[in-house]
Formats: sequence, C-alpha cells, structure tokens
Amino acid sequence: MEIMISGRHLTVSDDMKAYVEDKLAKITSLFPKLTSVRVVVDHQKAWGLAEITLHGKHVDMVASGKAEDLYVAIDEAVDKIAKQLHRHVEKIHDHRDHGDKEKLLEETITA
Repeated sequence: MEIMISGRHLTVSDDMKAYVEDKLAKITSLFPKLTSVRVVVDHQKAWGLAEITLHGKHVDMVASGKAEDLYVAIDEAVDKIAKQLHRHVEKIHDHRDHGDKEKLLEETITA
C-alpha cells in the first residue's frame, strides 16, 4: 500500500510522517484491500487541518479533521476515516444466521 503525506503551507517533519504512518497502520489492518492513502496536512491561521483520502478495491473515502493542534487534527481525521471504513467492512460482511433459513426450508419441504 502506498502512503503519500504532503503539507500545504508547511513542511512535514519526519516525526509527523512517522506519527501519521503509525496511525494509518491500524487502519490498514481493518481492510487489507487498500491500495493508496493520501494525507494532506495544512496550517491556516490558528488552525491545523488534516485530510485523509483512501483508495482501494471498491472503496474511496475522504475524512478531514480541524483543530488548533495539528496532531489533534490528524487524530480526528484518522478516527473519522476508521469509523467510515469500519462501517463499510460491516456492510460487506454477512452477519445473518443461515441455519434458521435452512431449517425453515426443510420444514416446508417435509410438510
């Protein structure tokens, strides 16, 4: 998976890159079919902005975070994208109990 981290109106330090990659490692374990992640970190006046874009097989998601501290904005964006991805994974997994359907089918056939 390709991770691109860029800064708008600032240069991204190695510590910030490591912080973002550590946070994104948890997300990639949720859905292994991700192909690329793009993180844009921005600083405007007194606000720090972070935008995360995920691309994968049948998945395109965007989340952003805004806070006074840039690291808090990154955390907020990561939490939002993790929630979206978790919701997506829950949708594609089948949580129905097929045993009841098979029993009902057998009962209707034998009756």
